[in-house]
Amino acid sequence: MKKTLLAVALAPLCLPSQVFAADESSNDVMVVTANRIKQSTESVTAQVEVITRQDIDRIQAKSLTDVFRRLTGVQVTQNGGRGQNASLFVRGANSDQVLVLIDGVRFARAAKGAVDFSQVPITFVDRIEYVRGARASVYGSEAIGGVINIITLANSTTNDTTKVTAGLGSLDYKELSLSSGLNVGDNGHLNISLGYDADDGYNVHPIAGVNDGDRHGFESRNGLVGYVHNFSDAWKGFANLRLFNNISQYDGSFGTSHDQKEAEVDNIALASGGEYTSGKLSSQFQVNWQNQEDWNYSKSSGKNSPFASNDELEQLNLQWNAQYQLNQQVTLAGGLDWRDESYLVKTSNDKYDRDNIAYYGLLAADFEHLFGDLSIRLDDNEQFGSETTYNAGAGYRFSELLVVKASYGTSFKAPNLYQLYSIYGNQNLSAETADSLELTVSGILADVRWSVTGYDTRVDDLIDYNFSTSKYYNVSGESKLKGIEVVTEFETDFISHQLSADFKDPEDKDGEQLTRRAKEMFKYNATATFDLVDVSFGYQYVGERPDFSGELDAYSLFDVAANYYVTERLTLNARIDNLFDEEYETAGDYPAPERAYYLSTTYEF
Repeated sequence: MKKTLLAVALAPLCLPSQVFAADESSNDVMVVTANRIKQSTESVTAQVEVITRQDIDRIQAKSLTDVFRRLTGVQVTQNGGRGQNASLFVRGANSDQVLVLIDGVRFARAAKGAVDFSQVPITFVDRIEYVRGARASVYGSEAIGGVINIITLANSTTNDTTKVTAGLGSLDYKELSLSSGLNVGDNGHLNISLGYDADDGYNVHPIAGVNDGDRHGFESRNGLVGYVHNFSDAWKGFANLRLFNNISQYDGSFGTSHDQKEAEVDNIALASGGEYTSGKLSSQFQVNWQNQEDWNYSKSSGKNSPFASNDELEQLNLQWNAQYQLNQQVTLAGGLDWRDESYLVKTSNDKYDRDNIAYYGLLAADFEHLFGDLSIRLDDNEQFGSETTYNAGAGYRFSELLVVKASYGTSFKAPNLYQLYSIYGNQNLSAETADSLELTVSGILADVRWSVTGYDTRVDDLIDYNFSTSKYYNVSGESKLKGIEVVTEFETDFISHQLSADFKDPEDKDGEQLTRRAKEMFKYNATATFDLVDVSFGYQYVGERPDFSGELDAYSLFDVAANYYVTERLTLNARIDNLFDEEYETAGDYPAPERAYYLSTTYEF
């Protein structure tokens, strides 16, 4: 522990740095996720962080979990290394209480449970917008702890280079990717992304004398193509396709019986739509279809064996949004969401489906000192009925040195199709409901940007699993998610720093600390840009937390990355994960990866 604390103390002194992901207090950035309209982060009452493609390349992230673990209020859990089941807790909320969007549309995997972030290819990503706190009044179910919008390259009109990356690393890691954006005539823009990465892994769940020598690896093939066309000054249309195929191994041994398992995921998404902008009015329409097929089987027998499991998720979304700029200070917005989702168990040919239609309205205002937003939404779900949610927030700028804002919102989480209809399901489940209160004070003091946020979320009818009955059920009583987030950002010469501290008290209805949720987290992110070299450094401390198999120890992690710009087109990249080779677990009995090294090169045309 002494070595760890010493390293934390010395890190700001010996490593040049720059903030990885700017908090909303750091600068005036435009976002769309907070209220589904384009607005400045300075006008949003929620806490927002934005991660650009440049940020992702600078830290040489190999997966989305590498990105998320750096964000304020996010705790990542993973059953081992790359490709293993990965989820996250935002402000102590369950992993399925965080809404995940891809290009503004709910990810279809949510119909079966929490999104596994290890499966989503990072090669697709152009930008990530992360909103902390309740946003159900504009997005509906799951947006209790926050919203993560993964914005892909598909609809970009600014991507105008072709970039090829190739790399190697620990555990026989290898990667190869290509992304390209080019103009087609005077009015069209085409985007393409192709990627492959794999590693042989390690034994993520070692059982002495049973699975000795096993390695649980991961392999991903992915592709994306998108086209945007400007028909006139007012009309724009788009269409895109993205797909990925992932294969991962994991341990399925039981007792002394050895069984190395393999899982395969095929995911495909098609989307098209248009946008109209004229004067003060703008409107967007989108149709999105997603299909995901999953297989789980013993590696020795293959996915076509009689004991393999096979299921399929399908989702069709229609979205219409409109905004009207009433005047320079006030915007009115509203829209319609319709979603049909289905879950098919192919081995038994049982199919379950439902649809959800929702209407929402929003008012956003920003005057010289006063700003705020008010939103309301009605969801009508075929299975669990109607749910109305709302959110009200307001802020006041006393000066650049002091800004105060507060918000109150309601939210809910509908039972997913797996919780309702699987062999463990319960068709009598009710939706979880939540009330959230948030207060933020922020400002600038001696060139240090700072913010302090207190939040209090109460969740009723929490959906949990009963190991005695092997069924899901609603927990009577109130779970509590209370905490304080502190973020500071400052520069020392050419060095920029971001530090965050998260103190929370996630409790179940009996006052017990929620499983795998730490009460304390500390993070430090830094990057610096020299003439020819960028250097990025990350640190995180996660405190003790309970698990199903006992108490998990606290841990401290360091990672460092560097980019060397050999020429204007050629870049050499390096990354070291778990710099001090910390032994730790984010899930009981699943040791996390040891120190890992990565080298890659990128060439731009």
